Amino acid sequence: MKKSSFDKNRMDILHDLEERIAYSFSDINLLSTALTHRSYVNENPQTAVSDYERFEFLGDSVLGLCVSDLLVKKYVDSPEGDLTKIRASLVNEKNLAQIARDLKIGDCLLIGRGEENAGSRDKESFLADSFEAVIAAVYLDSDFNRVRTVLAKLIEPLLADDNVSAEYFDYKTALQELCQKKYKTIPIYMVTGSSGPDHDKSFTVKVIIVNKLTEFGSGKSKKDAEKEAAQKAWEILRDEE
Repeated sequence: MKKSSFDKNRMDILHDLEERIAYSFSDINLLSTALTHRSYVNENPQTAVSDYERFEFLGDSVLGLCVSDLLVKKYVDSPEGDLTKIRASLVNEKNLAQIARDLKIGDCLLIGRGEENAGSRDKESFLADSFEAVIAAVYLDSDFNRVRTVLAKLIEPLLADDNVSAEYFDYKTALQELCQKKYKTIPIYMVTGSSGPDHDKSFTVKVIIVNKLTEFGSGKSKKDAEKEAAQKAWEILRDEE
């Protein structure tokens, strides 16, 4: 590990963050830079330290590439348009800020007194930017494969959120393409029931893949019910492969 000039308290803070992200730096100075805001540098010119803005720039690209890699391997039948939407939903400022909060990155930031008094340590923009900077620091300290591993663990809870994939993934198209390719058939959808008053109806739909399976879905519209049925059928058929 490269030498640093940090006091014990700062080193403890950095080492604790290393444990939370499950990565040990060879050059701990990279991590410190990723956690230093421009306001701190401006108020403490005698320290001759750098802020994280250049790291943030790099981290944005590293994050995009890593998440793209994860999505391409998770959603092998998804078209480019769906992947783009899912990626955008995953790496938006709100999600990145939440990951940063979970990692307690805000507690690790060096920021100026003005920003401290303004409560910037918990601002979503600060947290999201610093998280991207931390990702860049890991990349600079290691390589793409290592930073991808680190990111996969942090992003996995979001990837496991069925609401994210269901909102942006076109399960009906994916199911039809899979059925045509593998089974030389197409799914058949049938409305099997509805309930509730006209202003608040719920529908039940079944999807049939001949000689393979039948699955049901429900929703506030026929389209939503078909989508849920298609998702269930697609996931079953994909697991069989």
